[in-house]
Amino acid sequence: MKPLIFIVLFVVVGCTPIATYPPVENGVAITFSNSENEPVPTIIAESLLYANKCFGGVDGIVFYLPEGMSNETYVAVCAKLDGATPLHSPEQVAYYITSLRKRPFHAEVDMVFPSTTGQYEQATIYLSSSVIDPWKVTRNRVWLVPVKELPLPNYELRGVGTTGDG
Repeated sequence: MKPLIFIVLFVVVGCTPIATYPPVENGVAITFSNSENEPVPTIIAESLLYANKCFGGVDGIVFYLPEGMSNETYVAVCAKLDGATPLHSPEQVAYYITSLRKRPFHAEVDMVFPSTTGQYEQATIYLSSSVIDPWKVTRNRVWLVPVKELPLPNYELRGVGTTGDG
């Protein structure tokens, strides 16, 4: 029985890719890591829900994803967060995910978020999961570093939460 558990655990952990966005891995790692594949959209959705609940700042969830995230990732996150929309213009108040680091059972999401003071702040949101537990936020760290400039949109949204652009 113990060898069977070890084999199952090895397959589950061994097949769980690592991912970093913006991408820093070599070409082989990037080939096996697509941002629209689970659990990346779930990690993003959980982070955005947590930030919206704990940090406030906006009524709905408008979000920005880091470089390297595909249009399909925006679609997947929107599907998980009913009513959430991608950032369409720099004037919108939004949650900016600036980087994501995912390892087999841990993830970290760096985010710039609108605070209740009307300014933007930075935080790292830590998540974890296990073979039997879903991804959940375990803690956060708000950084006391002033946000001087927000990221500019780095994508072309095609029909994601927009009207008339098909």
